Amino acid sequence: MLSIGQTVEGKFKFIIAEGESADRPIPPTGNTNTHGVFKPNVRSFLKRWCAEGPTHHFALGIGHHADTLVEIAEALGIEYAITTP
Repeated sequence: MLSIGQTVEGKFKFIIAEGESADRPIPPTGNTNTHGVFKPNVRSFLKRWCAEGPTHHFALGIGHHADTLVEIAEALGIEYAITTP
């Protein structure tokens, strides 16, 4: 997961997390949804994720891309936080 937000100084910030999409029924809300599983549990994940100040939209990718996102952030001089172990 990637949220691109900004710091209090107005600079870009990447908030990065990795989890797993679970094979469960998708709610018929008309939106794109998936059931996410995060370690050690969703409560701990949400506390760490929200503490970094994400926007309410984020990108969800297939596969593990945290290392690549960190490389991009470092190459561009963008602050980042990884919120999953």
